[in-house]
Amino acid sequence: MDPSVEKSINLAYRQVDTGRLSRRGKGITLTFIAIGLLTFVAPLVKLDPPVHGQQYRSVLDIAQQLQATLHPETPLALLLFVPFGLVYLTLLVALAAVLVIPFRKALLWISFVGLFFLYPFRGLYGIVKMAALFQSSSHSSGLTTVWVVLGIAMLAIAGVAWTDTTT
Repeated sequence: MDPSVEKSINLAYRQVDTGRLSRRGKGITLTFIAIGLLTFVAPLVKLDPPVHGQQYRSVLDIAQQLQATLHPETPLALLLFVPFGLVYLTLLVALAAVLVIPFRKALLWISFVGLFFLYPFRGLYGIVKMAALFQSSSHSSGLTTVWVVLGIAMLAIAGVAWTDTTT
């Protein structure tokens, strides 16, 4: 068979990459977004020594405690100032992007922004982390677990957005 004919047959069967996530890519991405969002309510932060009889707390518990110590009437928008608050907001934006406009390039940029916010002592997280170091006398490193899980979730989302094809 003539090589030019064989080449045209192969091109005829190739699908055009539209830049959209495949069904499998959406499923994987939604799974990692869910894992990242679950770290907000899952008690992953280890406190040493235990506070009020609890050794493990969630980021939500820490945010509520921070809200109570600062000012009881503080709005829930304060949650952006909790550790990793902007990363959780980025995960919500990624969730909306997957459900509404599932384009790989948009999801890739959203995950890069989330990874940027995960960089230690960057943005609002850095301010809160430094304030927490001065406020607490105990040296709890429980936020490391949350940081690692969020980092893995963001890297997995970026990986899916980078490698997923509709073929």
